[in-house]
Amino acid sequence: MRARMFALGLALTVALAGITPAAAQDATARTSDWRAVQALTAGERVVVKTTDDGRKTGRFDSANDLQLVITRDGRRVTYARDRVRLVQINRGTSRGKGALLGAAIGGGGGLAIGAGVYDSADGEFIGSIVPVIALVGAGIGAGIGALFGKGSKNVTIYEAP
Repeated sequence: MRARMFALGLALTVALAGITPAAAQDATARTSDWRAVQALTAGERVVVKTTDDGRKTGRFDSANDLQLVITRDGRRVTYARDRVRLVQINRGTSRGKGALLGAAIGGGGGLAIGAGVYDSADGEFIGSIVPVIALVGAGIGAGIGALFGKGSKNVTIYEAP
């Protein structure tokens, strides 16, 4: 019984943890239109990735057909358009991703703990104690995950062809 509950908890954790990357891929719209960069509003938080694998964050200042200018640590930094590989709008940390990951981890942990409690009680508890503890664990995990966030909510507006 213990091995079966452990396997079920592990399968649930793996299945729920796989949801987050798939959702993140769908949310990222990729485009190679430089006009999207030029249309940004001054002061927006952006992430710029360059062809030499640099990653810089700052506030958008301006862009024209040849260059992108951001403000970083109070200084204006200019990037030639042909060196810019990716531009993203920085929307902060993702509470939803954190909640999903936390629920998966908490639910799996709760399922394992519930199975252990049920197995060690030698039949003194009814079998429904296992999913109840799993749900409590998922709720606690989702709350903690949402509190800390996971990853970032960067939206890609330009990717070099």
